[in-house]
Amino acid sequence: MFMYLRKNKKGFTLIELMVVVAIIGILALLGLRLYTGQQEKAKNAIVKANASTVHTLLQANLADSTYADAATAVAAITNHGLRNPYTSLDQEITSDGGTEMPESVTDKPGAIVVVQKKANAPEQYLVAGFDGEGKLLPEILTAQK
Repeated sequence: MFMYLRKNKKGFTLIELMVVVAIIGILALLGLRLYTGQQEKAKNAIVKANASTVHTLLQANLADSTYADAATAVAAITNHGLRNPYTSLDQEITSDGGTEMPESVTDKPGAIVVVQKKANAPEQYLVAGFDGEGKLLPEILTAQK
């Protein structure tokens, strides 16, 4: 039997492997970028849901009684088990006694703020949440008696 000497052509070249690894790396970076964007959207959705819960609690309390100012209204609805998705602590619900919603609260990401809508209408309140950068989320809820 005569044996021919031939090269074994099975396998991949180094360049082919490098191209495949580069393509996989690019796809992984794109996927990671989309994933982190979705995480931010999910955290904002939790803050919106918490603001809606605070709005519902405030509306229920307004139906039962009346409050002198926003700080008293906020004190009545604290400690309801809401969690801030940005800090993983209990949801902070604040009111500084003002009548205008602040545009940002940079020192409190994910915070929920309750303010009186008008000084002469003490039973009208605005409830809003803030994103991870402390910027006001677009949904502002109004609670009134």
